[in-house]
Amino acid sequence: MSGTVLAIISDSHVGSSTALAPLEFTVHNRSDFEAQVTQANKLQRWLYECWTDYWEHVLRLAKKKRLIVVHVGDLIDGVHNQSTQLMPEVEDQMRVAIDLMKPIVSKADSFFGILGTGAHAGQDNSYEASLYRQLGAKDFGHHLTLNVDGYIHTFYHHGRAGQRPWTSSAAGVASEVMLDFAQAGLQLPNYIWSAHNHRVDDSGTKFIDTRAISLPSWQLKTSFGWKVSPGTVRSDIGGFIVIDGHVIDDSRSRYRGQPDKRKIIIV
Repeated sequence: MSGTVLAIISDSHVGSSTALAPLEFTVHNRSDFEAQVTQANKLQRWLYECWTDYWEHVLRLAKKKRLIVVHVGDLIDGVHNQSTQLMPEVEDQMRVAIDLMKPIVSKADSFFGILGTGAHAGQDNSYEASLYRQLGAKDFGHHLTLNVDGYIHTFYHHGRAGQRPWTSSAAGVASEVMLDFAQAGLQLPNYIWSAHNHRVDDSGTKFIDTRAISLPSWQLKTSFGWKVSPGTVRSDIGGFIVIDGHVIDDSRSRYRGQPDKRKIIIV
């Protein structure tokens, strides 16, 4: 075995009706009398197809390498903001999230987690912390820095990304984090990974040895998403993969072909 495959995902929001789910799952698990088997909806079926493709690709790449998996927060959707686009019981969401993640984590050499947004992850991230413990995370927190084959990767959830398709915040993020590391007397990170925005943003070659990347998600737009970003239908769905420290495979960072009901009405 030589080298490492680092698989980085975020914002799975399991429990949302517009986010990742198995093809079949059970809700109302708190009572044997009320437990109900539910089928994934059209959006969830497409997301699950993308999820399966992503991990099959990762496992092919990691066949003779060690595999490290990092989830950068908002693993479940939680119960929040009076939304009706979710499973109403957090325990159900947690069970489904474990069912989705356990087969992946069992194949990984190491698994790490980042704590996400309290509205999704529970007060003081209690739900998410419990999930990471149940999944056997080697470490988790609001911020983690890993040395993978000599390359420094730093992770946190609440990053920034350009709010328009033609804008970017990635270079500013890289500058801010590099300054913080320098003032602390730490080796500058080679990669800065953040999440939360459900949008890919990449500083690219702005800096010689540091690259900041905002991650895609596994959730399509909710009613709230339509409120804050009404002009864009597509969501960035997928994850990033780093091979042997410095080769980034972004072929699964923006899956295309999501269900889309737009049409032109002739009047």
